[in-house]
Amino acid sequence: MAFSDGLHFQAILSPGFQTIGTVMPGIPLPPSSPLSIEPISMRVPDACRFTGISRSTLYLLIARGEVEVVKMGSSTLVLTESLRGLIERHRAGNLGNL
Repeated sequence: MAFSDGLHFQAILSPGFQTIGTVMPGIPLPPSSPLSIEPISMRVPDACRFTGISRSTLYLLIARGEVEVVKMGSSTLVLTESLRGLIERHRAGNLGNL
């Protein structure tokens, strides 16, 4: 949808990150923009896509306490901050093995 002031807004959905606007078509807003939104949590399939790990690996990490989840009714919500922490811990561990 284009507005008279020349701004163009679009929704781009991706696991873990949602951009709800662009200043120019094809150029996403920076993460610091007030129009950028990152979810607090996500469902298991989205968490798998976000990290690139399998569903069974994610459940093993949850069982070991490496990934934090919240149960809301029948939904299992994986905390985004927990996934970022997991990746950072493994990244730091891998840097020591180089």
